[in-house]
Amino acid sequence: MGAGEMHGEFESGRGEDARGRSSGESLASEVARVLSGKGVHAALSLLNRRTRFRFSGLYRVDPPLLRNIHLFDRENPDLNVSGAVSPLASTYCGIACSTAAPFITSDARSDARLESHPARDSIVSYCGVPIRSRGGIPWATLCHFDFRRRLARPEETALLETIVPVFAQWLAGQGLLG
Repeated sequence: MGAGEMHGEFESGRGEDARGRSSGESLASEVARVLSGKGVHAALSLLNRRTRFRFSGLYRVDPPLLRNIHLFDRENPDLNVSGAVSPLASTYCGIACSTAAPFITSDARSDARLESHPARDSIVSYCGVPIRSRGGIPWATLCHFDFRRRLARPEETALLETIVPVFAQWLAGQGLLG
């Protein structure tokens, strides 16, 4: 797939669908439908199909740890590869949550902000946004990442931010959102 091509009817956070809604709103509606009908794995798969990133995940911040709630792996789509626990400070999700803002890098190896970051040589590309608790505190992240360089565009973080309320509602319904 070329840089300008897309999967499905959605473009990365721009344009409108056939009903005149922004693609972010359309995608949020579709994610909500898939999440309630087919579950989190299918919803992450839907988000992942729009990108070139290998992984799309939902992570819970539990200082000093980061807990993988669910991870979709494009190369192993039928496997449940969730459940890993990592030190929060060694993850890019930790940056998104500590700053309470989206974090994005196309190539961590050449990103001066990540010069001494522990994940720099393993997770090369990342695009993630915080999911806030009912009290407004960053509680989880929704992200894409890859071991290879991928174009991580600001439009993608904007689109993920449009999707965050859908995942927050799902997490609350599962009794997981703090």
